[in-house]
Amino acid sequence: MERVFRNSSYLNAMSTTGTKTRVRDVNPQSGMCPLCIRECPFLCEIGLSTFRGREVLYPDPEYFGESTASSLKDYGLDWSHVQILSSLRGAEGIEPDPDKMLFPNVSVETEIGGVKLKMPIAMGAYGSTDIARKYWDGLAVGAALAGVILIVGENVCGVDPASEFSNGKVIRSPEMERRIKLFREFWDGRYGDVAVQTNIEDQRMGVDEYVVSKLEVNIVERKWGQGAKAIGGEIRVRSLERAIELKRRGYLVLPDPEDPEVQQAFKDGLFKSFERHSRVGSPKATDVIEDVEKLREMGAKVVTIKTGAYRPIDVAWTLRVASEAKVDY
Repeated sequence: MERVFRNSSYLNAMSTTGTKTRVRDVNPQSGMCPLCIRECPFLCEIGLSTFRGREVLYPDPEYFGESTASSLKDYGLDWSHVQILSSLRGAEGIEPDPDKMLFPNVSVETEIGGVKLKMPIAMGAYGSTDIARKYWDGLAVGAALAGVILIVGENVCGVDPASEFSNGKVIRSPEMERRIKLFREFWDGRYGDVAVQTNIEDQRMGVDEYVVSKLEVNIVERKWGQGAKAIGGEIRVRSLERAIELKRRGYLVLPDPEDPEVQQAFKDGLFKSFERHSRVGSPKATDVIEDVEKLREMGAKVVTIKTGAYRPIDVAWTLRVASEAKVDY
């Protein structure tokens, strides 16, 4: 039975990159076979990196848009370790009457940042990736009916091929309109809501102003980082023309699609896709406070911040600044 080991040895042979080792009893630190032979019939992570280099830092790019990826790291924690213990006496939120303390009467309603929720859930964020675009219908309808918050992720307007711009600012994005409209078709207007997340590129394009003024979005989320890697997101671009378009819209695209040598290498099939990256911000306390005030003046009813898995000192700073700025959650 295949297993993920507690040590770092699993990193040298992973299903996400299609790598294997010749033997199973590998070195617990490096993951290498105890005898690494020259004519090895298998390709481990180390062997693959000698051929493809930094390209194999990511899961197989051919699956982009058709898959979701997770980490194989074993933290030593599991949901089975959580045991819900019930009480014998008394009741919370209902009369201690056996005829009223029934399962269907249980309520998990709550409120976050002034937004009422049927369940304590905020889903997302689902941004410009193909996965988010393809499966938005089910997410939007389900979240609206469930009465929870659904978050439109970063870069949706910037990556939308049909977006229209004026002086560098977005004035229309059919994809963003589609996402907001679909949620609201099934939303009761009381529980939950749809939020729009904005990163550095989104702010530069004026996405926040567009969604608040034109689409009447109530919740704007500022993205500082994400739990997976505490930095910005990435998508794969399989078209040279598309890569050039995204670079000209202000994105970091690797390798440079406007470099003639890169263009020729792409046409020759030396690589099959470009990487579009989002920038990493470096917020300052005064800027954050002014930004939140500006968003409220713009018409945003709820302002939130999405953070990454930061060091303790940065978590403490984020909490303090968010409190001073009176962020909703």
